[in-house]
Amino acid sequence: MNNFITGALGVFVVITLAPLLGVLFGAFAGWIVGWFFEATILGFFEQIGIKGLAMWQIGMSLGFIGGFFKSTCGK
Repeated sequence: MNNFITGALGVFVVITLAPLLGVLFGAFAGWIVGWFFEATILGFFEQIGIKGLAMWQIGMSLGFIGGFFKSTCGK
């Protein structure tokens, strides 16, 4: 029984923390990408009507969304 509780707690922690880590990594990656391609990416977003965002915010949004579309099947 103790192994089951430990395993269930471990799964709960992974499921809870994985999306949060994805958001943080996305924000960091967006910040780094913004050093090199900020004008290009923000110009594209302005062309489609999205204004007032920083690169880290775009990365954070993509990290959050990407956290729900990860593959769970192996090869």
